[in-house]
Amino acid sequence: MLLEIAVVVLLVLAVIQCALLVLARREVRQLQQQLEPMRQDIATLSQQLAHIGHTDVPTSMLVTALGRMERRMGLLEQKQPVAPQSTGSYELAQQLARQGADVDELVARCGVTHAEALLIRQMQTAGH
Repeated sequence: MLLEIAVVVLLVLAVIQCALLVLARREVRQLQQQLEPMRQDIATLSQQLAHIGHTDVPTSMLVTALGRMERRMGLLEQKQPVAPQSTGSYELAQQLARQGADVDELVARCGVTHAEALLIRQMQTAGH
């Protein structure tokens, strides 16, 4: 009788182990399914990172080229002729100066430079 009880206990333990194995296997599958999108994300990010770090042109050459372009732009800006002010703005500035407008007001209202406004103001005060 003792032998029969031992066999039954062993069979029950074997069934419990099988059930636990089945449950564990299901859990492993679920975890693998959750892990797959993460692996794909990691692969995508790795590819993007590889492209970020990879350039055909060294950084020092890019910096040098940028410096040359900035110098060329500066030269072009210096070569551009300054557009002459319309005579109407000078006439308005003279009229406002006669009325007592200060230099900042002449600059703001007439579009003349500070030096031009100062000259117009000085000419008006010297003329009176």
